[in-house]
Amino acid sequence: MSVICTVSNSEYWQQICEKSTLKCIESVFELKKDSSDNCLLKRAVSCEQLSMLMKDHDDVVVVIPAPYILLHNNISDDIQRQVNSVKDLLGDCYKLYRKFRNHLQLIPLSAFCSNSVTDLKEFPYIEPLIDESLVSTNIDSVISHSLAHQNTQIVKAYKKLQSCCVVTSEDNLLNPNIESLKTSLVQQKLVDEALESEKVKILKQSQILLEAVEEKANELKKETARNIAQEKQLESLSEEVSTLSSQLAIVQKDLQQSLDTHSDFVQKSKKEFTTLEKTKNREIKGLESRLEDKINLEYKLKAELAELRAIKSSKLWKVSSKVEKLSNVVDKHGASRKKLAQDMSLLYTSELFDSDWYLETYKDVKKEGIDPAEHYLLNGAKEGRKPSQQFDGNWYLQANPDVAEQGTNPLLHYIKFGREEKRPISPVMITFNKK
Repeated sequence: MSVICTVSNSEYWQQICEKSTLKCIESVFELKKDSSDNCLLKRAVSCEQLSMLMKDHDDVVVVIPAPYILLHNNISDDIQRQVNSVKDLLGDCYKLYRKFRNHLQLIPLSAFCSNSVTDLKEFPYIEPLIDESLVSTNIDSVISHSLAHQNTQIVKAYKKLQSCCVVTSEDNLLNPNIESLKTSLVQQKLVDEALESEKVKILKQSQILLEAVEEKANELKKETARNIAQEKQLESLSEEVSTLSSQLAIVQKDLQQSLDTHSDFVQKSKKEFTTLEKTKNREIKGLESRLEDKINLEYKLKAELAELRAIKSSKLWKVSSKVEKLSNVVDKHGASRKKLAQDMSLLYTSELFDSDWYLETYKDVKKEGIDPAEHYLLNGAKEGRKPSQQFDGNWYLQANPDVAEQGTNPLLHYIKFGREEKRPISPVMITFNKK
């Protein structure tokens, strides 16, 4: 199987793909290895793709366009960059041919022209399909042709590549038709001259109309002069209309300002409402989550309390209580640990203690693996740490000197006594109560 491809798309290559009797495949990525039929690749291949293609197929035919066609297909503002690109492409094709000369054939694009005299009996996949008359000639094609022939490096690189082609053909078969281009430019010039003549005629007609309008205006002025009384009345009405228009403009301006202010207020209110609603929803979800945790903790504490009551009513508890009393005598710290456990339970039942927030805020506590309630009771309050965002122990002690003198934990005091005594927990509450 022979794979016929090209390194640059052009109108000529599109004609070949449309008219060829060979099977056409869109790109190199759709090519199957096990196919036995000759085929054309519609899309141009890069040198990298061509190198990959050579690894999978033993017979590859590359159609090389003339340099001016390569330039014309990619003509841009940066002409020097494009010239260098074409020169590099021709050089890369020559290197590939040197590397894969046993499996790679080079064919000039002009060999496919309908008026080509090249003997193609040995190459059944080359068909005279290109009709040069169907390809349009413009200024860009002429510029590309001139650039390609003036650049000695491109000419040298293309001749070196031509020497490697399996067939020879005349590239001038595809040269741009300069005479056709000149004819089209002459026709365009005639059209422009006709348009210019039409423009002069229109200007003359406009001048005649303008003179007629001025004459009519003079007649109207004379008629206005004959009706002085009517003119004065019109002037008076005009002044009145002008005054009313000024007043209307002021009213419209004030109304527009009011509308703009109202619109800004509505937009701002909507944004604030949306923000408040989102904040409220987040707070509600947080409260619901904490309420659910409190309910679960309450159920757990109730279960533990019921279990504790059952244990206390048993004979084993009575014996163990005596043992506990004896151990309390031996262990001087037993009572303090029991009180600490009770205080920790009290903290966990309060909405003002947020264990998750405490651990996220104070990473050292989380890192050491200490229970957050135990840490706050033993060290956190003394270090000025907050049990949650809603309670500030330092401020509570400053606002309540009697509690500070007792040396009591601020949150425990508020839970046990401060709440019933209506003591505030933040300056915000004081301001709100005053209002």
